[in-house]
Amino acid sequence: MLKKFDKKDEESGGGSNPFQHLEKSAVLQEARVFNETPINPRKCAHILTKILYLINQGEHLGTTEATEAFFAMTKLFQSNDPTLRRMCYLTIKEMSCIAEDVIIVTSSLTKDMTGKEDNYRGPAVRTLCQITDTRILHLLGQEGPKTNNPSKYIRFIYNRVVLEHEEVRAGAVSALAKFGAQNEEMLPSILVLLKRCVMDDDNEVRDRATFYLNVLEQKQKALNAGYILNGLTVSIPGLERALQQYTLEPSEKPFDLKSVPLATTPMAEQRTESTPIPATKQPEKVATTRQEIFQEQLAAVPEFHGLGPLFKSSPEPVALTESETEYVIHCTKHTFTDHMVFQFDCTNTLNDQTLEHVTVQMDPTEAYEVLCYVPAQSLPYNQPGTCYTLVALPKEDPTAVSCTFSCIMKFTVKDCDPTTGETDDEGYEDEYVLEDLEVTIADHIQKVMKLNFEAAWDEVGEEFEKEETFTLSTIKTLEEAVGNIVKFLGMHPCERSDKVPDNKNTHMLLLAGVFRGGHDILVRSRLLLLDTVTMQVTARSSEELPVDIILASVG
Repeated sequence: MLKKFDKKDEESGGGSNPFQHLEKSAVLQEARVFNETPINPRKCAHILTKILYLINQGEHLGTTEATEAFFAMTKLFQSNDPTLRRMCYLTIKEMSCIAEDVIIVTSSLTKDMTGKEDNYRGPAVRTLCQITDTRILHLLGQEGPKTNNPSKYIRFIYNRVVLEHEEVRAGAVSALAKFGAQNEEMLPSILVLLKRCVMDDDNEVRDRATFYLNVLEQKQKALNAGYILNGLTVSIPGLERALQQYTLEPSEKPFDLKSVPLATTPMAEQRTESTPIPATKQPEKVATTRQEIFQEQLAAVPEFHGLGPLFKSSPEPVALTESETEYVIHCTKHTFTDHMVFQFDCTNTLNDQTLEHVTVQMDPTEAYEVLCYVPAQSLPYNQPGTCYTLVALPKEDPTAVSCTFSCIMKFTVKDCDPTTGETDDEGYEDEYVLEDLEVTIADHIQKVMKLNFEAAWDEVGEEFEKEETFTLSTIKTLEEAVGNIVKFLGMHPCERSDKVPDNKNTHMLLLAGVFRGGHDILVRSRLLLLDTVTMQVTARSSEELPVDIILASVG
């Protein structure tokens, strides 16, 4: 039986709107539920509905209130409930014009955009388009062309060219170019938009538009890959120094980009801070990397002059002693084009001794040749010092890059008074056996990110392509195989290929790197899981040696 409402009830809407008497303060108080564990998807979605209702009814949310709600909403992305996720997207779009530090939710949206769940990727991209800034545009240019309907994002990006300040406009131009480089149907429209950007007031925007316009009009995949989709992977501070050095020492030889240290992130991402870009352009500071610091330190050692640019330094020092022993030694491996320098950071923990003329003598198992030792002149108690060993890489068999070195620290001991620090004039020779030191193929390869692997694969070409099949008899899962391969080769997994989908017995792993000397090396690894894992490795490079080294090392 239906309840009968009189005209007064009908006009007042009584009983028909459950949100009629909502109070903003009460709803925001309820939003604290977002921080509870476990997340209650149904309850949280209901609260988000209330927030959206208040906003659409004209209720004013203060900046602080909206920002606090934004922070709380990031927790909700831990839930995989599809209804709650859609409500999060809607609320973010509605509140993005009110809250400060909108960037706090972009990491959650980016994870959805680059994740395995197809139902999240499209909505996440569209949401990012609403709150976009030189970083989100970069991601849109990277991920947008891979979606089912990339054309729908062009309007959002071009709006940034029309409405935003110059740095965002420049980022939008780069994003447009990435769409044009990957979609022939959209290319004519992209060219029209870029021609409009050529008339921009800002030099950077005009220069980018002119550059991308000329590249895209060539309609060559190799050019698109090298200059738009993947771009340079050099260190910006390193490039500045190399160019300055080139101008100071005139040469008839053209400037060689291979002389510039590599960066592990694309140039567009080399920033020191993750704060939003201000409305007025500020001089951009770029962080000096750990490797660039090593480059300067090694360049100051006379014995290392002529080695050329530093190609790679090992990510973490290797401990060659236990931390509780009388001498604590850590080694950092530095790789050059034809040499390696081993940096030994040494600490003497004995307060009644001073060590002098400290070296680490190395004996290789392969065809490496020790060239010289650079000693630490003095190691007083608890004062760190550094010594170096320089070796030449194998020449007779250049594929033999893996090697084990036995290491012995040799030094002169002088007794000293722990109280006064006075040292005896006379000393005696002594030595200390260290752990063996391993050099692997990963020490000869610098991982680099290729945002578009297929374009990079085509750009390198098949002239030096080789393929072999291997059985990984001790590995029982695809996840374990992928992890071991990435770690062993020291290359960068591309296009999320390090993530193995659930319930699959086949997988394709895509890896990118640069071999010492500046040669691109790309690997496609097809994995098949039956009783064990079978791996088909296809490698490409601009030179034959890196391909041979990859296959020899895996075998």
